[in-house]
Parts: sequence; structure tokens; C-alpha cells
Amino acid sequence: MAEADLMRRLQKLASSLGARLFRQQVGMAWVGNKVERGPGRFALGPGDVVIRNARPFHAGVAGMSDLGGWVPVEITPDMIGSTVAVYAQVEVKENGRPSAEQIAWIEAVNNAGGKAGIARNDADLNHILWR
Repeated sequence: MAEADLMRRLQKLASSLGARLFRQQVGMAWVGNKVERGPGRFALGPGDVVIRNARPFHAGVAGMSDLGGWVPVEITPDMIGSTVAVYAQVEVKENGRPSAEQIAWIEAVNNAGGKAGIARNDADLNHILWR
């Protein structure tokens, strides 16, 4: 199973368990004032793009997990019946290892009272969300 397939399956499972997890993209792309697509006057090939006045555009935060959202949690007796959303982050790994930045992100979320971890299967996701 591809990691993207695992990610979609875990999102569906999270929803069936009452949580909401959304895909979070992290990366860099180029943006600019004018885009010209090839083939054209610049001897571009199919799929080539020229971006004038290009500048980098960074999305997300280094180490941010693949999936992020919330888990509903009923809180203490003084607020019986109230439900709060607890921040949740799930790093999806089919076979690979998390980077140092991903581990630091997960630790920061957990240390702040959120729920975060690495999911390689349904059981991992269940443990992260409902521990």
C-alpha cells in the first residue's frame, strides 16, 4: 500500500472515531509575476514553465505532521457536558523513519497537551487519538 493510500485510510478511520484530520503540506514552490508555459517562444518543452521575477514560497512548518486537526474531549466535572477540541497531529509512515524535525514537532504537541504520534497502521492511529 502506498503511503498516500494509508494516509487516506487513516483519515477516514479518524472521522469514524469522531476526530477530524486534514492533509497538511510542507514544502517550497516558486511563484512570480508572469508565467509562460511551453512549448512556446522560449524553446520550452511540454510541461516546462518560465516564471518571471520568481521568489520562493514556503508552505507549512518544518517537521509538521502529515495530518493535523482535533479530537473531541469531554472535560472536567466543573464543565460537565462541554466538549473541547484537542489539537492532534499524525505523522504517517508506511516504512520510513521520521526526521528529527518531525520527532521534535510531535514532542512539542504532546508536551503542550495535544495528541501527536507516528501512525503506521489503524492501531497506531487509535492509540494516538484516544490514549
